[in-house]
Amino acid sequence: MFRSLVLFILLLFAMQVNAQNELSSQDSAALQSRKLGEDLKKGEVDFHIKSFFMSTINKGELLDYSTLATGAGIGYTTPEWKGFQVRFNGFFTFQLFENNIRIADPATGAGNRYEILLYDMNDVNNTNKLDRLEELYLSYRKNRFRFKLGRQKVQSPLLNEQDNRMRPNVFGGLSAVYAANNWKLTAMWIESVTIRGTVDWYSVEDSYGVYPFGRNPFGQPSGYKGNVDSKGIAMLGTQFHKNGWTIQGWNYLAENVFNLTFGQVDYQKSLDNGIRLHAGLQSLHQFAVNDGGNSESEKTYIMPNENVTAVGGKLGVFYRKHNLSFNFLGINDNGRFLFPREWGRENLYASLPRERYEGSGSMRAYVVKYDLVTPVKGLFSQFGAGLVNHSDVTDFRTNKYGIPSYYHFTGSVDYRFKDYFEGLNLQLLIANKTAKEPSLVPENLRINRVDLWNINIIMDYKF
Repeated sequence: MFRSLVLFILLLFAMQVNAQNELSSQDSAALQSRKLGEDLKKGEVDFHIKSFFMSTINKGELLDYSTLATGAGIGYTTPEWKGFQVRFNGFFTFQLFENNIRIADPATGAGNRYEILLYDMNDVNNTNKLDRLEELYLSYRKNRFRFKLGRQKVQSPLLNEQDNRMRPNVFGGLSAVYAANNWKLTAMWIESVTIRGTVDWYSVEDSYGVYPFGRNPFGQPSGYKGNVDSKGIAMLGTQFHKNGWTIQGWNYLAENVFNLTFGQVDYQKSLDNGIRLHAGLQSLHQFAVNDGGNSESEKTYIMPNENVTAVGGKLGVFYRKHNLSFNFLGINDNGRFLFPREWGRENLYASLPRERYEGSGSMRAYVVKYDLVTPVKGLFSQFGAGLVNHSDVTDFRTNKYGIPSYYHFTGSVDYRFKDYFEGLNLQLLIANKTAKEPSLVPENLRINRVDLWNINIIMDYKF
């Protein structure tokens, strides 16, 4: 990939030299009086400062955790020249405080789940050498097309930045985007990724199993880490918006592993009394490609017979500064919805912070969400409450991570500064998960899953 990027930049340089040779003598003299540094100063420099406090309080004698991280980064985007641009950015993180996040719980042997992802989960003793080069790409724009080659951020319903820790996912590959008045088409080939909670870059096939990887349908620890054969990910998406309708469709082909198609339709309707109704429908379908990554069933990522369909819906109402919605997600029992957590966080109607539905089958989720634009300028709040019914914790055919059924509650307050401090955001997020039947949940399946509080205080400043 980076050999191709270097060759592309050399080609760009050759094109520039040729263009200079074709200039008139007057233009050539004017060009020679300019300096490269003067043009580069016209580029855009951006800074990012972030601090993140997180604490998890588990039930009873199970271990509690807390930590405070801070970091900063800088990025630069060159001026556009004949449609070409280059961008790069990097970020470093330091640990200021921690409590228990690097030790195992004495009763269950379980490790930390949430807080360690602020740092490097692959080197838990690293507290101050947490820096990485993130974006590094060459882009070219022609009319309504834009191409990017190199390391870049990606946004889609399943494969995305999942930027809810210190650093996001960034993907290496070639992307092409076509944007018209109501349409946007996206195509991308991905061959590498740096993952939230790490500082390393991985090939796509090595990215499977970087996070803890649950159990296979036989109840054995999943053995796909280091055993998946895949050249990369092909992603294709289309988005359309007009007259209150928003329609999008995405296809993710993990070469030699699986194919997943995602579709979503949203509609908004304004009424005469100031009320806006909104409704939506989501669906995804997934099946294995070939042997699911490895011909040995104990080492494959997805079983050849897993054929999963999920359906989600929402119905809501906006009224002045209020937004109330009812949301649903159902996954059939033909296997498990599997999409590597290393690649992003699913954006589903029924999604709430601090838990996912990936790894689940035979599942139903019912969620109510309420958003409020408060009377205080710049202050926003969000609340969620849900019931998630999983299959039995020992049925690994449809419950990869052994998650019990639970009630889920979240609340957040977000203050966005204006004027002199514009770009500074402060957020408080609190999440609670309570087991539906706590007396039936063993401690090893309780810790960091249910019967807990997760508290987050985030300061984010971009300028």
